[in-house]
Amino acid sequence: MFCLALTLFTGHAASQSTSSSVDPLQAVPTTREIVHISGDLNRVQNGAHYTVYLVTSKGIILADPLSTDFAMWLKVELANRYDVPVRYVLYSHHHFDHASGAHVFDDTATLVGHKNFPSARKRSIENWPVQVILNDKNSNGSLDRIEATGLALARFDLLDINRDDMLSSAEIHAQVSLPEVYYEKKMSITLGDKTVELMHPGSNHTEDSSVLFFPEERVIYGVDFVNVGRLAIAFPGTGTLQGWIESIKNVEALNFNIVTPGHSSVGTKKEFTAYREYFEELRITINQAVENGTSLEELIASDALVGYNDLPNYMPWRDINIEKAYELARSENN
Repeated sequence: MFCLALTLFTGHAASQSTSSSVDPLQAVPTTREIVHISGDLNRVQNGAHYTVYLVTSKGIILADPLSTDFAMWLKVELANRYDVPVRYVLYSHHHFDHASGAHVFDDTATLVGHKNFPSARKRSIENWPVQVILNDKNSNGSLDRIEATGLALARFDLLDINRDDMLSSAEIHAQVSLPEVYYEKKMSITLGDKTVELMHPGSNHTEDSSVLFFPEERVIYGVDFVNVGRLAIAFPGTGTLQGWIESIKNVEALNFNIVTPGHSSVGTKKEFTAYREYFEELRITINQAVENGTSLEELIASDALVGYNDLPNYMPWRDINIEKAYELARSENN
């Protein structure tokens, strides 16, 4: 329904580089790979996370830095490939697993983000980001080692600044630098012979989400609320079901052919539209259930959204999406 093989965009073998080495903080290899997308735009993988960069005659425009160790690796890779430095780092949002490590490029680059970035980062430090709070099983306001998963677990010792065997949200976000330049709705950045547009589509996964549009390449880059080939993760974040739908529609209005998400496979605009249609079907399903007095338990036990069961993360995220959307609908009707 959604998937487009990444190999469709890997025809330029000379522009690819793969590094699969064991990170000392992880038990499994971290795949790092640079893949050509279109024109002078490339996609970079760091395990389950992805970013992009655009090469211009005057320098490189980089999206999310992802993490300090990844940014250090990428800086060396870029220096070996190009004779121009990174001039801009454009944040998709403030969450630590995408925004950490920008300081690695501070000597040459300007950091750019949405105006809500500082307040959103502050709230995440005070309240934990949505993808972490779910793991605080004992509700002690810290992430114990036994509770940590993903990047928090992989980088636990690096992040645990005070060595108390627990991670605070302040520690997790310690390597997230604030932007130096802010925008509100839209912003264009021209460097050399290339232009990148930033757009704030609305409140969704976070209130400071930015989508990057590369008009010449007709490619978009978005993170967490932008997906193809899977259901929504960490929904609803700081948004609502209608907010997600409107955000996706705002992105759809851009003139692009290719979607490069911060997670999951590269896809087409048609597949991104199918992702929006999933949310619209979810909204209809939830509204009908609430109107008919169907309980959450009954709805989850039904075959609602079964048409998406071929997606790799259908379970458990089908149930979680239904639960969160149901809670939103009930709260809006009370």
